[in-house]
Amino acid sequence: MKLIKVIKDLVIEGKLSDFGDNNTPAALKKEKEIKNKKVKPMDSLEDLDLNTLGRNVTVKEYRYGPLNPDDEKGSKTFWEDKAEMWDTTVEHAKTSRCSNCVAFNQKPATLKKMEKAIGEEGKKIVKEANLGFCEFFWFKCAGARTCDAWVAGGPLK
Repeated sequence: MKLIKVIKDLVIEGKLSDFGDNNTPAALKKEKEIKNKKVKPMDSLEDLDLNTLGRNVTVKEYRYGPLNPDDEKGSKTFWEDKAEMWDTTVEHAKTSRCSNCVAFNQKPATLKKMEKAIGEEGKKIVKEANLGFCEFFWFKCAGARTCDAWVAGGPLK
């Protein structure tokens, strides 16, 4: 079975609307709009609502976070949960970030497309946030975060 088929099934299995009203209205609207339509992974680089949908589903189903990686106090529980799940220490769990995940795509062509879609400050924003494209869940991903699907060996360059 091809990896893209597995990932597609993972993304399709859950819906953002399954999680009630505590979601981004634009992402919920996009979910309805694309129902039964074919969407390409890289479409979310240029479609902010589609990007947000992918990110929100990943937050809900794969615990993407923490919300603010620089907030040690606020992200304490997040990292404790990750450490427990991975049966390791908090310090070691913190070394498993999107920036070193094999699904974190930072290929030049991908970053250029991302920068262009963001606009005038795109290059600065992509660099400052250490953004990449998540090949698993199809959204612009921040390098300082992580999720339950993290796999060593990245990023894709």
